[in-house]
Amino acid sequence: MFDKTKAIILKKTVLPGNGLIVKMYTQEFGVRSYFGRISKKAKNLYLPLSVVNITVYNNPKKNIQNIKEYELDIPFRSIYQNIYKSNILLFINEVLNQVIQEEEQNLAKFQFIENSLLRLEKDKLSMDFHLVFLMQLTQFLGFEPSMDSDKIYFDLEEGELTNFIPVHSNFLDAQESILLKSLYELSFGISNNLNFDNKSRKRTLQILVTYYKYHTDMKDLKSLQVLETVFN
Repeated sequence: MFDKTKAIILKKTVLPGNGLIVKMYTQEFGVRSYFGRISKKAKNLYLPLSVVNITVYNNPKKNIQNIKEYELDIPFRSIYQNIYKSNILLFINEVLNQVIQEEEQNLAKFQFIENSLLRLEKDKLSMDFHLVFLMQLTQFLGFEPSMDSDKIYFDLEEGELTNFIPVHSNFLDAQESILLKSLYELSFGISNNLNFDNKSRKRTLQILVTYYKYHTDMKDLKSLQVLETVFN
């Protein structure tokens, strides 16, 4: 039996010879792993977060299916010609590898990621792209922060603002809470302005990564330091 689906490449593992295992987030089936063969000519078709169309064998008794047909849906050009875009892509790729694990269809989440990649490729780069992406992604992962109040402190564990300092240490002070709220308002269309300098951008990214760690199994990100260096 064959299935056709659009997919986003999360990770590839090259095997001896010309084989490889490709972990993908598919439109139809969630996260799946596939076995394929690759030639030297086609090696650039399996780059991180490439959006592809695939036809695969579907054997319910196997964890890894075989790829029958494979083609790029959206070739990335602008992304790989721009050091900021390419490093944002690698950062997002590492995040998605850690936070998206489900083997089930979620069209809204898939379309959000696909549309975000399209914007990164086609639009003029916003230096806050990765911050907005992480904030918007929280609504699809189930821990969108509650920021619709004028309270002072953001509780990282509860995901909400409060007027009282929590009994634990996992909260943001008033200034950091303002940074996070400003990003939230931009990300969800409440405000059109976000006047972050490099220092504010760096700190907000660190806050978001910490917030993700509280609500997912995300570990330390190797690409984070590289991204911070590039943006500095």
